[in-house]
Amino acid sequence: MNRWKNYIIPAFYHIRHNLSFAIFYVLGTALAFVFIAIVLQLVYSVVGNEPPMENADRIVQIGSSRDIRGKTVYVPAEEIESLMNEISGYELYAVSHSEFVDVFGEHTFVSIPVNYVNADYWNVFQFEFLEGRAFSREEFEYKQAVAVVSKSIADILFKGESAVGKRIECQKVVYTITGVVRDVSVFTTGIYEKIWFSNKYNSFTPSGDHDYDVCVLFPQHVSVMTAKQGIARVLEDYYSRRGRKVEVIAEKVYTVKENLVNGIGIQLLFYGVPAVLLILLIIPAINIVTLNVANSVKQSEEMAIRRAIGASRLELFLQIIIENLILVVIGVFLGLLLFFPMVRMIEEVCINGVLEGTDALITRINYVVILGGILPMMFVFTLLTGGYSAYLAVKKNMAVVLKGGDR
Repeated sequence: MNRWKNYIIPAFYHIRHNLSFAIFYVLGTALAFVFIAIVLQLVYSVVGNEPPMENADRIVQIGSSRDIRGKTVYVPAEEIESLMNEISGYELYAVSHSEFVDVFGEHTFVSIPVNYVNADYWNVFQFEFLEGRAFSREEFEYKQAVAVVSKSIADILFKGESAVGKRIECQKVVYTITGVVRDVSVFTTGIYEKIWFSNKYNSFTPSGDHDYDVCVLFPQHVSVMTAKQGIARVLEDYYSRRGRKVEVIAEKVYTVKENLVNGIGIQLLFYGVPAVLLILLIIPAINIVTLNVANSVKQSEEMAIRRAIGASRLELFLQIIIENLILVVIGVFLGLLLFFPMVRMIEEVCINGVLEGTDALITRINYVVILGGILPMMFVFTLLTGGYSAYLAVKKNMAVVLKGGDR
């Protein structure tokens, strides 16, 4: 314990007496790691199984199917039920259809994409309900006009009041809200609608498009490839009975997870993200190293004196590294505190300001994933910023420095 005190106490002494340098170091680290945390969370939100995409790797999207020529294979809305009767081995299926409409609440209205869905949509996709519930199968089958809204839309339409049980109007139909869900990021889920209606009231206006996106959830014991092959065969038979020869390739029938990853780009995830993280580490490290080298010159005399009274070069190197590590830890902690303020600023400037949208960039943070990625990079950053300067400070000839010949 006393040995570590010999490292830590001098480190805090130097930090206190080089406050301007310490502040620059901490702020530079915080700025780097807040963006690193954002990148890590965005990537995890796509490749991880976070709500509402907890089952994304075993939900097969029929609407994403491609034939041998690469053309999308569509199934009209009125044919969905008969098509699903031919597919075996699945648990549930969700249908959804998006329309851009005006929705009227108590205080105002919004022009927004809405999603017409079936009752099982809420079992296929695991949204987090902040209040209320999803509309039930009974409400759906008995054609009750029910709806679910996101938190952001509930706040707009009802000015922060509880939305459950209240009514909204769309295309002359009055819906009762049964639940409010947490907002999700379109950038990481592909879901951009914020209001969901029972598709029993879908009039397919104003688009006139009668195609549904069908997502089929398969149980865990069914392999994804088996599910894809079964769907490919059913689609081929479906078109064959209608006099059209379509060859659907199972490898081009994608899961929800695969569509999310393909939408971003596999090359970007495997090569672009590591490159971005490396840049985020190196650029601030270069600026800090420049100041650190100048600071090491001031420490050379102290290092020489400590060596003269018995300290080894390794011990002195560790002392300087620990001082740098303390500053990096403070900077990383500050960066994590700035995570959501920075995300909200990016949303305001880049999404609301430039793209004139209302979508969220990130709606939740997984601290286990963030820390699991940040901790190793934190030590790498410490070595990048402090390793070279520490080496310079301890390698100098002790006698020359004490004589004042190397300053």
